[in-house]
Amino acid sequence: MATLALISQKGGVGKTTIAVNLSYSLAKRGWKVLLVDADPQGGVGFSLTERSKDAPGFYNFLPDSGSAPSLSIEEAIIQTRLPGLSLLTRGSRKAVEQLLHGGMMSAAARDTEAIARLDEQFSNLAYDLVIYDTPSGMHDVTMGLARCVDSLLVPQQPGPLCLRSLPQILRMVAAARSGREGEEAPRLAGFLLAMTDPDDPSNLVDQREFRDLLPLELVLETVIPVHRDFREASRLGVTVAMLRERPSASSLIFDQLAAEMESRLSLYDEESPLTTRDDYARLVD
Repeated sequence: MATLALISQKGGVGKTTIAVNLSYSLAKRGWKVLLVDADPQGGVGFSLTERSKDAPGFYNFLPDSGSAPSLSIEEAIIQTRLPGLSLLTRGSRKAVEQLLHGGMMSAAARDTEAIARLDEQFSNLAYDLVIYDTPSGMHDVTMGLARCVDSLLVPQQPGPLCLRSLPQILRMVAAARSGREGEEAPRLAGFLLAMTDPDDPSNLVDQREFRDLLPLELVLETVIPVHRDFREASRLGVTVAMLRERPSASSLIFDQLAAEMESRLSLYDEESPLTTRDDYARLVD
């Protein structure tokens, strides 16, 4: 089982949109994916289901939540309409409020071993990939999860501020990769340029400058633009691919991202749901 955390230094970079639609595209490609909403704002759950408001989830299972559910994590997981894609919401409002009260969220989240134990429970549920949508910035939950997962994906909105703050972003990644004692540090799957404006020439310059500052392999080829479909899909509680009967250009972007992430996450090192890639060479033999 592979594990991936999406982390960002600030909000507004499309992290939740990417988490939801990447998970959907990977599940369409045959992988069994669990999407975990670890952001107290609950953006993933609110984007997909009304049941997320008070459904038990991630924060209910943290120590000191004061709202530990009677059911197991497996029972708290919500199955989506797409076979292979499951969701664990952020948890009930009571659990989040309890942990936020008096700084308890920080204390619970700093218990990296407790977060690691949650992560380990998913390995018993036969998922190919677990994707975490985390709080923005160097939040305790974000850093705790980032130290437990296999890989990190860092969405970045290209612009002057992003370029100037790159050293801070790299320090955040380095802190996450410090890992736990005796554990292998998470890999950097890469930086993903997101919320870009393809019609703005200055934005294209910003993208090129960002790529020039980093080794080629650290920046994904896929670029996520700003698109009205993203807001519409969130409003309707569906993924972008479900907006229309035929695949739209906006949904195909996430299919491209999914294909690129398969190799970066080394998913094909595990047993592939597509058996072997060589089978495709024989489609017309």
